[in-house]
Amino acid sequence: MEVKIDELQEVAIMMDTGPSPEVISHNINILNLDVNKIDAIVLSHGHYDHVGGLQELLKRISKQIPVVAHPKIFNPKFSYKPSLRYIGASFKQSNVETAAALLFASNPVTIAKGVMTTGEIERKVKFEKVDEFLTVEEGMFKQDIFQDDQALVVSLDGKGLVVISGCAHSGLINTIKHAQKITGVSNVYAVLGGFHLLKANEDRIEATIDELLKLNLKMVRPCHCTGHRAVNRLTGAFGERCVPIKTGDVVKIQS
Repeated sequence: MEVKIDELQEVAIMMDTGPSPEVISHNINILNLDVNKIDAIVLSHGHYDHVGGLQELLKRISKQIPVVAHPKIFNPKFSYKPSLRYIGASFKQSNVETAAALLFASNPVTIAKGVMTTGEIERKVKFEKVDEFLTVEEGMFKQDIFQDDQALVVSLDGKGLVVISGCAHSGLINTIKHAQKITGVSNVYAVLGGFHLLKANEDRIEATIDELLKLNLKMVRPCHCTGHRAVNRLTGAFGERCVPIKTGDVVKIQS
């Protein structure tokens, strides 16, 4: 993602790094990206499909670059359906400490003027429940409540907020409401990313769409874990304002 701060300055931010070194290498090569132009990397949470390419990306960048993440991003992460399976990072924190300037913070981090992470997201929306994933803390096997889940927020003059989620494990509406709170901006122009509605029931999908419609969004760009059912319902609700996105797509939003 590139953000134009003013007429003289642009900031390039990489949000998440894909599932593996092979995938991120392929995408960098196909898109012909100059990774040394990246100013910061933001990690939305610690699942392998969002952090798996980090080591390879850092190898390709010739400077020590800030990597912004929650302090618990490297906690063990498991799924148990259909059976116990590890789904966290395939490397340890120590493997990337020398190549990156790791910035672990549970509160919002300002990347550039008008660009910040959400930090930990408050959970206040009753119909949004955290999925049944697992972790280990202080020697106890327990539910993972995804404290490390965060989004990226861009505040555009004259338009409002652009909220970019990784998986929205905290809930998409929780994420948006938290973004509004920390920025003090109520108007939301666009929402992009994984909305995590793949396995949501019809009631949750409808409740999510109802809340999104209240925001009068000008742009809805679902991908990743949103799921075909939810994408179809979003397209029906928002019409041409909703366009699913995939790897390699370019979305331009100008203030």
